[in-house]
Parts: sequence; C-alpha cells; structure tokens
Amino acid sequence: MSKVSALQASLEKSSGKPSTHIQAPSSTAIASMSGPQSVYKAPSREGKIHIGAYLHPDFKRSLRLVQAQTGEDVQTVVIRALNNLFSAHNVPVVDQK
Repeated sequence: MSKVSALQASLEKSSGKPSTHIQAPSSTAIASMSGPQSVYKAPSREGKIHIGAYLHPDFKRSLRLVQAQTGEDVQTVVIRALNNLFSAHNVPVVDQK
C-alpha cells in the first residue's frame, strides 16, 4: 500500500464514512474528450474569421474617438480603415454587403 493510500484509508477510518473510490477514466473516454469540440458560433459570425492584434492602448483610444465622431460601430471603422489600407497598396478592397 502506498503512502497516499495508507493516509486515505486512515482518514476514511477516522471519519466513519464509507470509502468512495473514484475510477479513473478509460483511455477511450480520454480520447473522446480530447477530440475536436463543437463550439457554438453565432449566426452573424458564420463564414467570417477573427483578426486581432495586441496593440498599444493609444490605438484603442484613437479608434474609439473615431467611432464617437462617426457614430459607426468599431467593426465598421476597422473595415473602413482596412479597405483604405488595401486601396493604398493597390490590393483588392472587400465589399461589405
């Protein structure tokens, strides 16, 4: 009997509660848990991908100021900014309909 098992048995004996043994999950259960999981995706996000970046907080502040001035949501402001960047570099702009 290992040291941990002996300690567990002693604790159970002194508490007066019946022992409850927890079975370790089988290898098939572990394999099924580690497989790809279906995650809920909002219908508005279907066919879209997330693009993000870790930037200095001043970028967010300026983005929010533009949002306040234009009344547009952040996504629309970012779309417009990216399309302006694409135009400046002569690459196709994305038409949002």
